[in-house]
Amino acid sequence: MPSSTLISVVFAIITIALVGAWVGGYLDRYQKIAQDHALDAMGENRASYGLKSALKGQQLSEDQDLNSLQNDTADTVGGLVGKGGLGEGVGSALSEGL
Repeated sequence: MPSSTLISVVFAIITIALVGAWVGGYLDRYQKIAQDHALDAMGENRASYGLKSALKGQQLSEDQDLNSLQNDTADTVGGLVGKGGLGEGVGSALSEGL
């Protein structure tokens, strides 16, 4: 029983410290690094992901054909500035500023 109490107390202290660091903004640089690694694993950069999210964010109509066209357009435009796209240099430059 005492070992489970000790584990709970240590977990609570670590959680409080992490929440305090997050609220204080001390983890922002690590969050950006983690996001960049995750986007890189998906073959994206911040610019391509942002474009895709913005263009796919709200479906403009109830028509499935138009929704499919909107999603395809978002994927194409985002892919242009993503990893391996024609505008990869532009996407990388934009991603540095985001």
